[in-house]
Amino acid sequence: GSVVYSKESMQYIEKFFKIFLDVPLHVIKNRLDDNLMNNRGIVRLKKLGIKKLYAERKKLYYKYADFVINCDESEEEKLADLIVNAYAIRQLTNKEHTVNYVSTNGKSKAGFSDALLQGLASDKGLFVPKHIPKLSPEEISLMEYLRYDEIAFVIMRRFMEIDDLTLKGMCEEAYSFDVPIESYDDGRLFIVRLDQGPSGSFKDFAVRLLARIMEHAISKKKKRMTVLTATSGDTGGAVASAFHGLKNIKVVILMPADEITERQRKQMTTMGGNIKAVLVKGKFDDCQALAKEALSKINRLSSANSINIGRLLPQIVYYFYVYSRVKADTFVVPSGNFGNLVAGLMAMRMGLPIRLVAAVNENDEVPKFFESGIYKPITPSKKCISNAMNIGNPSNLARLVWFYDGVMDEKGKVIKLPDMKKIRTDIDAISITDEDTINAMKLAYKSNIILEPHGAVGFAAIEKLRHTKDFGIIALLETAHPAKFPEELYKLGIKRSIPDSLAKLDNLKEYYIKIDPDFDKIYKIIQKP
Repeated sequence: GSVVYSKESMQYIEKFFKIFLDVPLHVIKNRLDDNLMNNRGIVRLKKLGIKKLYAERKKLYYKYADFVINCDESEEEKLADLIVNAYAIRQLTNKEHTVNYVSTNGKSKAGFSDALLQGLASDKGLFVPKHIPKLSPEEISLMEYLRYDEIAFVIMRRFMEIDDLTLKGMCEEAYSFDVPIESYDDGRLFIVRLDQGPSGSFKDFAVRLLARIMEHAISKKKKRMTVLTATSGDTGGAVASAFHGLKNIKVVILMPADEITERQRKQMTTMGGNIKAVLVKGKFDDCQALAKEALSKINRLSSANSINIGRLLPQIVYYFYVYSRVKADTFVVPSGNFGNLVAGLMAMRMGLPIRLVAAVNENDEVPKFFESGIYKPITPSKKCISNAMNIGNPSNLARLVWFYDGVMDEKGKVIKLPDMKKIRTDIDAISITDEDTINAMKLAYKSNIILEPHGAVGFAAIEKLRHTKDFGIIALLETAHPAKFPEELYKLGIKRSIPDSLAKLDNLKEYYIKIDPDFDKIYKIIQKP
């Protein structure tokens, strides 16, 4: 009301969060009859008339308001939701944060933009936040009232040096698809469908934002650059989709020639343009070794793998989103290169009250490490039907070790043993055979749950572990769309519709180069305009 005419009053309420409900004049007129308006006793109403007074007050309200909601004839419940949403965002963005990054090898440090564009630290380690920004239980509870893109915004602004307006817009653009959470077992098990993005992979949650922040960083520096990615199946498709058509970024994707499905391959080889697909005659570990060598030797080269901290950070968000919806106590994470799990670990360090289960296939080097304290990479990695997890020496294990006060070098050698007792308290790790995986797909299907091999590894882990301790409410992260694995589903008689984004690949022309795992050949491909 008339309090806006008092500067003293407005100075007093400056410290409060002020929301202006902007109601159109015709709505106000419809709600107030002539007698009520004449009896209001507002001097300026009688002097100016309602039209001029409305314009005068509106100008003052806009001057002082922190947030404006255009009400029109909205229902009260909808308005209440908008008010609570505005308050939640305000409370979660009212502090500035500065996070610097250091290398797991201990010799390099950088701000966010430099860490993003370098990809790999100059000492060949992986960048990690020097400190993890904390969220209180009260702040976490406010996320219940936010959309996915809004949660992404309030989490990412704690780690990135990007102005709020730009970052908010990036998040809105990146997360334009649903995140279905399916309830089973009387609400004690939830399947989180992280497979609804453009490439049908959970990697969409990471690389769609990564592409935008990388393009933003490059434009500020007025540079062109090459992004090099090694993929075991899903990362490459998500990267190709997210980066395709960007003018100042060339993308080179390395994939193991014989260990990905046809649909996974075509997601990368049918793009053309600025996307260069390279089939490597070897394992994913060969691809990853080539990528790391190139990143350490070639200037103006970055990565879209989870070795890049900018790829890893956005994956923190879905842990908070899922928790805000179902209050999961335990997250079961199908794990290969362990970026997904480390993102969950960072969410824990930020204050999310959860524990983690790392579900791996027959490449069981991490469960054995957790059990014995002795780390032995598997070379060559074992070929399993959960192909994106066929990794014998996961890069992100160095980050996990670092978070528990240990040191692991770029080759997987443990320099300083981490706190194994604390690791075992926070994380269960279990290996699942292909036979277990197939049985899990069958068992899930009996309950009308359709899983592909990676999600089935997580489902099998639940079946093996749930009788050993109380995991509370469980959230299983389904990481890939089942339609990307038609051969495996067909063998088991599991029927699944194919999304248009995957079906259209069948008739597209492929563009790729096939090479031996040789650095000189990769070097020439990267250097070629």
